[in-house]
Amino acid sequence: MPGGLAIDASGLQFDPSETRFAPGTTNDWTFRIVRTDGTTVTEFEEAHGERSHLIVIRRDLTHFQHRHPTLEPDGTWRVEQFTLPEPGAYRVFVDVVVDGHPETLGFDVFAPGTWEVQARPGSTRTAITGAYEVTLSPDEIPVRQRSRLTFEVKRDGAPVSTLGEYLGARGHLVALREGDLAYLHVHPEATAPDSGRVEFSAQFPTAGRYRLFFQAKPEQTLITTSFDLTIDG
Repeated sequence: MPGGLAIDASGLQFDPSETRFAPGTTNDWTFRIVRTDGTTVTEFEEAHGERSHLIVIRRDLTHFQHRHPTLEPDGTWRVEQFTLPEPGAYRVFVDVVVDGHPETLGFDVFAPGTWEVQARPGSTRTAITGAYEVTLSPDEIPVRQRSRLTFEVKRDGAPVSTLGEYLGARGHLVALREGDLAYLHVHPEATAPDSGRVEFSAQFPTAGRYRLFFQAKPEQTLITTSFDLTIDG
């Protein structure tokens, strides 16, 4: 089941301190996770080496951010230097584990002003960032079936010799569905650090268009790349 479509799920609710921000300004932003009885959750378990993962994305699937807020003793999560870089409507997702159950909650936040929706891209299987080229396979990905997605990181045409750990694995992947920004849970597979490859297990619940954000740490350099997929029914 895709996550992040609601501010309330499984008896937990996303409670932000503010939802309107001047574009391009930095803020010390806070939020809480509260239960249905109004009490604030103060105990969280780690997932991928962190007690929460905060994903921010504008609703045209641009301006991706991946943050790790700081938890205070009273259950307040603090995000230092939080910024919405351009005007627009953004979706914020928080991944947490409470009482052994992982949950993704979502909330819309806004930066006022005139903005242009970015052009709708076609499907992509290659992305370049800095000195690195990343390719995604396979070409055909079925709907509603568990698939293995392989990302290969190259430098100067050859697979990188070392992929360091990032968030407890050789890579991190976020997949979002165009239209409602449904947040898909993807699971890293065991990957050899000297192969230049990172593998994930993912299931796309409906036909449609998706944007994938892949992060890895080749040669101790954190990289972020995006890929666009069209999943046929």
